[in-house]
Amino acid sequence: MLVKAIQKFPSLKDLIPSLNQNKIYIYPNVNGIVLGLFIFFCFLISVFYQINSGLLVSIIIFFIFFISIFVSHQNINNLEINFNKEYLLEAEQNEILNFQILNLTDEKKLNIDIIHNNKKIGNFNFKKKLTALRLDYQNSLRGEFYLNKLILKSIYPFGVIRTKTNFYPKTKIIVYPKKIKPTDLLLSEFAISKNIKLDEFEGIDEYKYGDNYSKIAWKKSTIDKKYVKIFSDKKISNSILDIDKFNHINFEQLLSNVVYIVKLYYANKANLTIKHKDKFFELDNNQQSLNQILKYLAYVKN
Repeated sequence: MLVKAIQKFPSLKDLIPSLNQNKIYIYPNVNGIVLGLFIFFCFLISVFYQINSGLLVSIIIFFIFFISIFVSHQNINNLEINFNKEYLLEAEQNEILNFQILNLTDEKKLNIDIIHNNKKIGNFNFKKKLTALRLDYQNSLRGEFYLNKLILKSIYPFGVIRTKTNFYPKTKIIVYPKKIKPTDLLLSEFAISKNIKLDEFEGIDEYKYGDNYSKIAWKKSTIDKKYVKIFSDKKISNSILDIDKFNHINFEQLLSNVVYIVKLYYANKANLTIKHKDKFFELDNNQQSLNQILKYLAYVKN
């Protein structure tokens, strides 16, 4: 049994993390420092007073201390954290981020604290290959953000050695404006037109006599030959919300009102087209169309 236990110990190569691995920090806590001083004290007594029992005690405790380092390393090694590549969240709302802890070995991982933003999420035992966890997240600003590092800490097995490793999630968090219902007066201003015509670019053709001179593609044209841009009329029959018509409203407040209207239309399965400057976004029953508009509202500038 002793041989099998020794075979489970990591080699020196395993203790030195490669460039692709998260570094594991191993250090004694207060109890570990006291135990180390006690070992040193026992060793001094055994040397100066030639007390064999003191030397034996120091050797036994040192062996426990040494075993703790290996066991602690193995307890926190071979763990991975998986987040989604991207989250789309609403500002000022307490959102839940689901993530997973992967145990890449068959060994149980015990007594591990997960810390984020200097707050302990909880103490966990990872007995399975895959464990689903949740993380609270809130941001009052819109835009693009990234999660701060997550820290895994462990004081196992004898409570004298602490191990720690840092994870830096590469997940992107896109925060769109908080949904705010417009006032009744403002709602009456959101007169949404039903139809609009816009020229949709189709391509470039050789210039012919009588073509509109303003549509010449100067970047493609030469002295000898001219080209014109070809457009076709596209009629949008959906309801249109033209953001440019409300410049008298604070831009951030306007975006929050637009989020409210977009979500209202989506919940009622009604089509809507959002217009801002030269961009058009069509909302339908597809979740992807909603996400596209919310992402644009997260990044857009006045």
